[in-house]
Amino acid sequence: MKNRINKTLFFGLIFFISFTFLPAQQKFYVNLNDRSDNLFKVTLIPEKLSEKNKVYQFASTAPGTYQTMDMGKYVKSFKAFDQNGNEINTKQISTNQWQLEEPDKTVKITYSISDTWNTPVKENPIYQMCGSNIEKDNVLINGQCVFGYFEGMQKVPIKIKLEYPNDWLVGTAMAQDANGFYDAVDYDYVVDSPILLGQLTKAATKMENTNVDVYTYSKTGKINSEQMLILLDDILSATSQFTQGLPVARYTFLFHFENMTIGAWEHNYSSEYVFNDAPLEDQYVKEIKSIAAHEFYHIVTPLNIHSELVGNFNFAKPTMSQHIWFYEGITEWASRMLQLRDYLMTLDEFLKDTRSKLLTNDNFDPKISLTDLSLHSTEMQDQYINIYHKGAIVGYLLDIRLLELSNGKKGLREVINQLYKDYGANKTFSEAGFFDEFVKRTYPEIADFINRYIKGTEKLPVEDYFAKLGIGYKESAGIDSTRSSLGLAISLKDNFLVVSAVENSASGLKLADKILKLNGDDLNLQNVQTKAAFVQTLKVGDSIKLTIERDDEVKDVVVFMQPRHIKHQFKVIENPTEQQLALREAWMKNL
Repeated sequence: MKNRINKTLFFGLIFFISFTFLPAQQKFYVNLNDRSDNLFKVTLIPEKLSEKNKVYQFASTAPGTYQTMDMGKYVKSFKAFDQNGNEINTKQISTNQWQLEEPDKTVKITYSISDTWNTPVKENPIYQMCGSNIEKDNVLINGQCVFGYFEGMQKVPIKIKLEYPNDWLVGTAMAQDANGFYDAVDYDYVVDSPILLGQLTKAATKMENTNVDVYTYSKTGKINSEQMLILLDDILSATSQFTQGLPVARYTFLFHFENMTIGAWEHNYSSEYVFNDAPLEDQYVKEIKSIAAHEFYHIVTPLNIHSELVGNFNFAKPTMSQHIWFYEGITEWASRMLQLRDYLMTLDEFLKDTRSKLLTNDNFDPKISLTDLSLHSTEMQDQYINIYHKGAIVGYLLDIRLLELSNGKKGLREVINQLYKDYGANKTFSEAGFFDEFVKRTYPEIADFINRYIKGTEKLPVEDYFAKLGIGYKESAGIDSTRSSLGLAISLKDNFLVVSAVENSASGLKLADKILKLNGDDLNLQNVQTKAAFVQTLKVGDSIKLTIERDDEVKDVVVFMQPRHIKHQFKVIENPTEQQLALREAWMKNL
């Protein structure tokens, strides 16, 4: 009897110690069977809350979005309960924070939060690919749009159970356990793992040692995952050659084909796309491939090369990294170079794309450096998009300079491949010391390049650098009177089409004017491509009427078509020198 009592005490003690020192775990239950009101109905079962965990935090922003979200403004109800079902007082103490009066007695929290696609807001609207959506036949969840975390518990494990119709498929990079919960090591991983579910199709393949899944929702049902996998196959192969093997064991593509083309959002083990549900014709396929090449390359930057600010992201009060130019601009560089080097893009197509980037760059403030644009990306939303254009051009020039200094033996690809092997997913580089680390792996002359064109705002030496490859370039090559132009540029800001550049002030348009209509017809994201095609049929002297909004006043402006200025013209030199030809050949292949 004594031994039995001792054994009982012993095993009881073991259980007590094990339970006491097990890490806290948060369980979320999300009811998606009731989708009538565009609300995510969430039940949270917390563990081991104390006074230091009394604040529940919804995200202010998320890595890779570079925009303020303030998810708390979408919350419609928030309640806490004790073990007897009695409600515990809670108080909203800021836009994104709710405080529990008795955290140690809290055993359940329920809240509802609106989806972002169907909920208009006055400030900081969220791009669709970064948002959430509830529809009859599909649901999109980006983690920061539905889930939060307790202060001090950002790094504790999370389990998520979704309740949804039996005939739905679920696509996500998160693994599912035997009890139907999706497991995440912490809150960061939840945000890093979007979920698409509904009437989806699925296809899978293996690229070398990487398992690739493709999930697709198509509003019309005309696009399926097998088609998308065929489309992606050469991008996967080209990326693998470019990176000398894919540095991830698995990867998930999530495609949402609706009635608009918005873009995509990268994650470490997945990427998610919101595209127009249109026929997969040649130009559209090329566009999708180029976007997928960019998003997929993020498995290198920033998954395997990132600073401590990314590795320890602050969702409440985020501090932007000065190296966003590297995460986004250099990723854009890679997405084009890997296609060029694997013959998925001709040299003429590459130069045409480069010209487009330079034309876009003309519309932005040249006095803003890439590092400043990175640091202030959330405040400079009207300038931020240029990081993909100027950042990529800087990547092209840096690559050429490295190849020149190494006599064609080491370019930017080789430096980055070494960096991701030196660092990897679990080792961060120093935010302050990265430039020194980069120069250390290259040449002293690269410090000068960084100071002038990345930290500084000197005019980019496009003509001089491309000449090293035997490719001629002219910033301005006159006027083509046979082709017409509106003399303005239009970009997307806060989900509105706005004027981002004006060549002719006499048109009456100003920067940041919202464009509402063209010739009396509404102009929006769904029809802008069709309207642009119409404008391209017009001749010099023809006019269109734009309805604009400026300072809350709506007015009509008549704009006349002008002769097109020939800018940023590239031409491959027919008889390059041996030195130019040798450098061009090194530039166009994986070393």
